[in-house]
Amino acid sequence: MTTEAGTKAQRPQAIELYQFEGTDVWQEDDDRARLRGYFPLSAGTPNGSDAGAQESMIVCMEIESGNYLPTHRDSEEELLLVVAGEVEASVGDASVHLSAGDCTVVPEMVPHGLQSVGDEPARVIGFFPDDELTATFAKPLQPFGTNVVHVGGDGADEETK
Repeated sequence: MTTEAGTKAQRPQAIELYQFEGTDVWQEDDDRARLRGYFPLSAGTPNGSDAGAQESMIVCMEIESGNYLPTHRDSEEELLLVVAGEVEASVGDASVHLSAGDCTVVPEMVPHGLQSVGDEPARVIGFFPDDELTATFAKPLQPFGTNVVHVGGDGADEETK
């Protein structure tokens, strides 16, 4: 079966989120700049599935209380949805408190970050309107060893494999 766009339709799959084995991300000079995250729809990434989306991407993040996702810029607009816990989201020069069920939009290339501020770990899903993403951090992000992390697309860099 082919869709109007000419791509082969895939059979729907249930994709279990929050499978974080081996997917810790951190910055070496800051014990609080630490989270677990992965791209479950991006084949070839740690814990990615073969259900790859054609035109979109999601990132699942789990941030322990007091820890944070360092400020960075994404090459695509991002919708952040908090599914558990609480975060303080910084977007540009503003910040907003988000609890489970809340979301906010981060425009393309606007600096943003998240800090888990509740008593329990925060779980956040980031939705992107493309299957390729470049995130640029001020300092190198481990285990990638670089401040520029590329995910998805046909020519995915080794950083995400």
